[in-house]
Amino acid sequence: MKHVKICSIVFLLATLFFAACTQKNFSALEYVDPFICTEGDHGHWHPSALVPNGLVKLGPDSYPSSLTGDGDWAHSGYNYADDHVRGFSHFHSGSSGGTTIGDRAGYISILPYYGEIDLENPYLPIDKKTEKASPGVYSVSLQENKIDALLSADTHSGFHQYTFKEQGTAHILLYPGNWARTRNFKINVLSDTELNCELTYGQAKFYMHMVFNKPFEKFTAFKDQNKITSDFNGKNTAIVFDFAVKPGDKILIKSGMSSASMEGAMTNLEYEITDWKIQNTIKKAAKKWSYYLDRIRVDGSKRDMTIFYTALYHTYFLPVTTTDVDGTYPGHDIKNHKAVGYTHYDNYAFWDSFRTKYPLYSITAPKLMHDITLSIRDIYDQVDNYAPFPDSDHKPHNSPGLEPKGPNGYQPIRSCRNEHMLSIPTDAYFKGLVDVDMKTIYPGIRNEMTMQMPDKYEKYGYIPERPDQTNEYSYANWCVAQVAKAVGENKDYKKFSKRANYYKNVWDPSIKYFRAKAANGKWLDFPEDPRMNREKYTYEGSKWHWRWFVLHDVPGLIDLFGGKDYFVEQLDYFFNNDLYQAGNQPDIQTPYLFNPAGAPWLTQKWVRKILTEPFPQQYGTHQIFPEPIIDYIYKTTPDGYLIEMDDDYGCMAAWYVLSSMGLFQICVGDPVYQITAPIFDRVEIKLDPDFYKGKSMVIEANNLTKENIYIQSAMLNGKTYNKSHITHKDLVKGGTLVFEMGPEPNKKWGIAK
Repeated sequence: MKHVKICSIVFLLATLFFAACTQKNFSALEYVDPFICTEGDHGHWHPSALVPNGLVKLGPDSYPSSLTGDGDWAHSGYNYADDHVRGFSHFHSGSSGGTTIGDRAGYISILPYYGEIDLENPYLPIDKKTEKASPGVYSVSLQENKIDALLSADTHSGFHQYTFKEQGTAHILLYPGNWARTRNFKINVLSDTELNCELTYGQAKFYMHMVFNKPFEKFTAFKDQNKITSDFNGKNTAIVFDFAVKPGDKILIKSGMSSASMEGAMTNLEYEITDWKIQNTIKKAAKKWSYYLDRIRVDGSKRDMTIFYTALYHTYFLPVTTTDVDGTYPGHDIKNHKAVGYTHYDNYAFWDSFRTKYPLYSITAPKLMHDITLSIRDIYDQVDNYAPFPDSDHKPHNSPGLEPKGPNGYQPIRSCRNEHMLSIPTDAYFKGLVDVDMKTIYPGIRNEMTMQMPDKYEKYGYIPERPDQTNEYSYANWCVAQVAKAVGENKDYKKFSKRANYYKNVWDPSIKYFRAKAANGKWLDFPEDPRMNREKYTYEGSKWHWRWFVLHDVPGLIDLFGGKDYFVEQLDYFFNNDLYQAGNQPDIQTPYLFNPAGAPWLTQKWVRKILTEPFPQQYGTHQIFPEPIIDYIYKTTPDGYLIEMDDDYGCMAAWYVLSSMGLFQICVGDPVYQITAPIFDRVEIKLDPDFYKGKSMVIEANNLTKENIYIQSAMLNGKTYNKSHITHKDLVKGGTLVFEMGPEPNKKWGIAK
């Protein structure tokens, strides 16, 4: 018996030791697949080498999909289905639709090659079997395996390694990459190992300082395909550097970038890449990725963990760091500024990433959220005013632009959409992440709102012909009202609170749908079948999809339906009849609306189905599919999303990350998360000690199986928890939230007020 006890103790200790080692050796990077969402019209990401929120995204521009004007393919400049490259560019955006400035082919491209190449349309075949990528590194063989390309990057810098396998003359082509969107490309050769170049698009510039590891023998410059000997400056300027190489020779290129100045580009490179060992840059990039990705530890199947960590990885592509290492960044007033004590970020698409990505940041990356808030303050300070594009007041989502103080209307920094930007500082403030006087940010928040919904609409109490915009801006008005109250602007609080209720004025009680109303107050036509994806009066969604869009006042929306019973009945009908549009944003909150409506078991049911099962889809972005698609919404393959499903700067990726952990914030600005069961047995969120007192927040789902999807009971830090929501304050205190799972709904759990 004694021997058995000793063996048992030894076994227990060994088990604990193994578990500790496994925990210690865990790396989220092993589960990231950068090729997910890179094929065709399925997310529009790219496998570039980059670091979190890095300015430089060094990766391939694939051929032919990256050519501007190629329809819905390769908005990022890369399509996994292609087997040729046009070069390796330093800047890529992607993940969004055609409104993204600088989509498709990237900027400032390098292409190594032997022999001759068509400079007007340069491209080479690649060996797809050799193509590999992981966070911070990309590699491939090209030109019939004569050249091996290895790329890595830091925040403002890129590192190229090209291994030439045959003796002869190796060529390095440097050209704008994105001919169509480049306004000017200027090259200044400093020596036989160094050069500077400037690329202008719109009114913005990229500055690059480039260094070779060995001298080139000669260079040949071209403009409009003709050789030139001076004035290397122009939209279609390119330059080819020649090197004598033996088999196995490596040409290394280090490139420093800046959005502010050439001096900044040189300083950034000197600071970030200090040697000629690309493996050091690769290791440094991996460390930067681990800093963010390892903050969340989930335990589940390899498939689910791969989707989870790749989605988390995608949330950190954008926005980008436009601040040089000395704090200098280019402002929207077309002047350089200094960021002191924070990093200035730009390149945003707030619609609809404001609903998922920034709430995720507020939990897992509060310093990033803090700095983005101050960056938004900078943008507010640096623009004269906000003005919608002048062609129409009522165009759906007319993407109002930021008008700088400069001589024309160009946006100096690449941005996509700024609708609902004001929600980010609102949310950060009420989560305690703002360390400046909110009175300094409030005027910008207020001005943004009055730009999007000018005071002229107060005579209507809605936006004529636009029930969708009326509801969206009702939410935005609510945000302004909350901040106004907090900073003591009581008159504004009353004004914007009234405007926050405008959504009620476009609800037709006779049909119980939001409906377009003319300026004279009369109802406009409504489709006989509201399932039709007719975009008249509503954008990217049917009347069913926009029926649920009242983010800031769910109780008020429930009242419009006549109470919880009918609301739940209609919402469940919405899901049971395959009306949910998983590939777009207008209805992404709907699975969580069962919680405040008193039926949290239906949130548990539908969220899990969306995350883990093939889910029928009838709707594309702008139309109904000829035949419903029945497929997983999130996959581990290059077509990682549904057809036509853009990630929209990480919006859908963050939806997956939050939902699979069992969290979702319906109303950004109201620091409350709806909760449901995670799809993982265990989730651990390591909390930032500089912002939060808690060490970590652990969410466990005991007895979770394919059948046991319903919460039977919950304990928060050892005490019974009967709420289907949790405040941000309680979440970041840390501790353990434990769910007991079962196969049938417990309809008494989660309905406590």
